[in-house]
Amino acid sequence: MAAKETKPAYSPGLAGVIAGETEICWVDPNAGLAYRGYDIHKIAEEASFEEVAHLLLKGELPDPGQLSKFTREIAAARSVPKQVLDGLRLMPKDAHPMD
Repeated sequence: MAAKETKPAYSPGLAGVIAGETEICWVDPNAGLAYRGYDIHKIAEEASFEEVAHLLLKGELPDPGQLSKFTREIAAARSVPKQVLDGLRLMPKDAHPMD
């Protein structure tokens, strides 16, 4: 006997549909969007990129020592390989960004 195929009920605009669960982000129709409990508008105004990245990846805002260490770690990881830079230099200066 074949298994019965089931389909989810149609929901216009995905109202009431849980698309995924996460501990990182909350969306509330009244309160808005929060990262790990911090309102995104407030944290965007008051925190650096590195502080927000630490919050998202490690679950908490860093203290000064953690921030310094994390900043060094991500700086060391963002070098661009020479082959990529060489390839970019070969592109025409007026090339479309999607080329």
